[in-house]
Amino acid sequence: MSIFADMKIAGKDINLFGQTDRPAATVYLHTVRGEGYAVWEECLKMGAGEFTLVEVSGVDWNDDLSPWPIDKLFADDEPCGGKAGEWLAVLTGEVIPQVEAGLPVSRRIVAGYSLAGLFALWSTYNTDVFSGVVSGSGSLWYPGFIDYARSHPFCRTPEAIYLSLGDRERFSQIKLLTTVEDATRNLYEYYRQAGINTAFELNPGNHFRQGAWRMARGISWMLRQGEDSHEAATL
Repeated sequence: MSIFADMKIAGKDINLFGQTDRPAATVYLHTVRGEGYAVWEECLKMGAGEFTLVEVSGVDWNDDLSPWPIDKLFADDEPCGGKAGEWLAVLTGEVIPQVEAGLPVSRRIVAGYSLAGLFALWSTYNTDVFSGVVSGSGSLWYPGFIDYARSHPFCRTPEAIYLSLGDRERFSQIKLLTTVEDATRNLYEYYRQAGINTAFELNPGNHFRQGAWRMARGISWMLRQGEDSHEAATL
């Protein structure tokens, strides 16, 4: 049956869209302004099949999704507080167990756009609950992240990783952000050479173009990677 449910867990807004007739993939997607339904609709248009989309919104974007503190990038920006570890503990210890109470889950995928895409990738170095990562226009320019990713082991090596960017993102007026394509290609090659099923896709436009469509494209790709081989997921 289709489910469209909303709940409040740990002070965050949780919206569920999906199928629950049989064990299926569950995708955890952090959003800024409730884009989950738009992503869900795009996934349906792409024929993504049965899965549950769990939208998590209401996080402190710059603090909860950043792995360590950095200063603001420009005058009107906010610094990043580096509290991803604290939020990951809440996500895995409170949000996921409550969401999945009575929900048949075959595997868990973590997904996100921009800083949430960075968090998605970083989280797999710090928890073993996710088997796949979708990082759309991920903030892989983040200072120190490439070195971190290449020098730390995964808690659980992802079965598949999807990375994407807009082909205009490297032309940012902010110098640090111009490194994002090189950083993303760097990790794509690193993961691929490590034997991980990894995709990298350049989409037309800058960072802000067709965000829901790009996320849906990554999620749809991930759902096609070996769904039939998965048993029920456990925490």
